[in-house]
Order: sequence, then C-alpha cells, then structure tokens
Amino acid sequence: MKFLLLDFDGTLIEDNGGVAYDPPRVTLLPGVAEGLKKLQDAGWRFFIVTNQSKIARGIATEENVDACISRVIQLLQEEGVRIDAAEKCPHRVEDACVCRKPKAGMWEALRKRFPGLTAKETILAGDMDRDMQMGQAIGCRTARIFVSRHPRKFSSTYLVRSLSELADLLLAPAERIRSLTDVARWAEEERVQGKTVVTTNGAFDFFHDGHRFLLEEARKHGDVLIVGVNSDASVRRAKGEGRPLQNAETRALSVARFADAVFIFDDDDPRSWLPTIKPQMHVNAATYGEQCVERPILDQIGAKLVLVPVKQELGSTSQFLSDVHPPA
Repeated sequence: MKFLLLDFDGTLIEDNGGVAYDPPRVTLLPGVAEGLKKLQDAGWRFFIVTNQSKIARGIATEENVDACISRVIQLLQEEGVRIDAAEKCPHRVEDACVCRKPKAGMWEALRKRFPGLTAKETILAGDMDRDMQMGQAIGCRTARIFVSRHPRKFSSTYLVRSLSELADLLLAPAERIRSLTDVARWAEEERVQGKTVVTTNGAFDFFHDGHRFLLEEARKHGDVLIVGVNSDASVRRAKGEGRPLQNAETRALSVARFADAVFIFDDDDPRSWLPTIKPQMHVNAATYGEQCVERPILDQIGAKLVLVPVKQELGSTSQFLSDVHPPA
C-alpha cells in the first residue's frame, strides 16, 4: 500500500488568497481527478492535510472551511476517487501549535487513526516550502506542485506541474532503468534480430514538452530507443550549483515513459558509451549541429547523426528557471 498526503489550496483547488471559501463554486485544479484516479487504480490511498489559519484569524468559520473540504471530497467521489480522511490546522503561526505545517502534528493525528501509515510508503504533495518541510519532518518523499509565485528554498523529491504529471511519474516503468552493461547487451541482441537501435541523451531536468518532442522524434528513426541520462554530478559540472532540480533516478523515471531503456552515466557527454552500445542512429537537438562532440565517434562506429529541431514554443528548463525563485 502507498499513501499520498495532499495539501489543499494550490494543490487540489486554486489558492483563494486566504479569504473565506464559497464552497458551491469550488472546482478542482486541472489534472487532480485524473492523476488521483490513476494512482488509486494502482493501489494508492489519499489524505488531506491543510493549514487553515483563516479560522483563528476570524476570516472564515470552521463550518465554512469544513464545507469546502467536504465539497472537494464530494467532487473527487464523483470522479471515482476516495479521500480516506482530512486533517486541518486552524491555528496561526504565532499560536505555536504542534499541528501547523511545517510541523508533523497532522501526520501524527492521521497515524493514530490509520496505524498502517508509514513514512517509507508516503509522499507529501504540495505547492509551498512548508509542505516540503513537513515531508522532511515526517521522513517521507515529497512532490512539489510548481507554482512560480512561491519561492523554492527547500528541495523536493519530485517537481511537477500537476497531480496528473505526478501520477505519470510515480507509475512510470522503473524496470526500464538499467545499467550500461545490461543496456549494451540488450542493444546487441536487438541488432542481431535486425532491429535499428537509436540513442540520445541529456539531463532532462524538470521534464517538459520539449523533452517529450525530442524523444518522440528520436523514436521515429528506429525500432529501439535507448536514452542516457546525465548523473547528478555531471549535471552539476555543466550547469552549476542548484542543478539538477531532481535526482538522476527521478529524471530517469520521467524519460522511461518514452524510451525502451534508460541508463545513468557520469561523463559530461556520450562519447564514452557510444562505442559500447553501438547504435545505428544517434539523435541530438539541432542546436548542437552537425559537428557535435560525438560526431567523430559516430563516424567511427558507422552511426548516423540525426538532428531534431528545437521548438521554442514547447519551453525549456532554462526558461522555466527564469520564471521561478531558485532554492537557497
């Protein structure tokens, strides 16, 4: 069994800026029902944990807040998604309670009601630093729903745009992530069977539509797509401190949805492993050009270089970073 702790405002519904709710008009954020249904079908269970200081501050009544939470639970039920329980903290920061995030009081309350809850099997999903801090206090993994207006001073296990994207990541085929040795052996078996092996590589930090386009285009050029993902150390050398945004295993999971095999490598470019895998085709973004660093190796092993155009409208990690507050 696996468990997902869900923040409320900014994660399940639009953050209303701290005013009283209008429950009949509340709607779910895009991807919420879709993502939770995928996870529920895979055996996940869900719990809401939400700070609601508007109660203590006299902005909203407890009845108003409870009505909104009930409305969200009802909306999810209508989509076939069950919320097992909800915990709220009604206090202000200055009340110094034990339940307000980033403290773990709501987690402890849930554990008393559901003894089977374990930190090892839990992920906390939210859009703010205090959600990530609560996850750290619990000792569980964390998933940050990216909202550009919130600073990112605390890192997370996963960084996604929606709960639907989180579901796709958590349900990605992890068995496709293999060692370079295993991938090379498998590539040879595929070549013997007359199949065309295609390779490409990258950091794939904060997976976006531009990455998806590259991989989908790469797949068109052969029968088997193998992708090398730069290690954390490799990304850090190339892009500096603060990168990557997610660890190599998480980045490899994002890629595994679109590749037949994925491996993590520590070199700065693919020249070291291309002779090991011996692809017939190697795909690069067009920005690297015909005379890219791996061209001599490709010529040596008789592999064709394919350049995929970069579509700026699909976005890039650099563009994403220019719109957010980086972690401290």
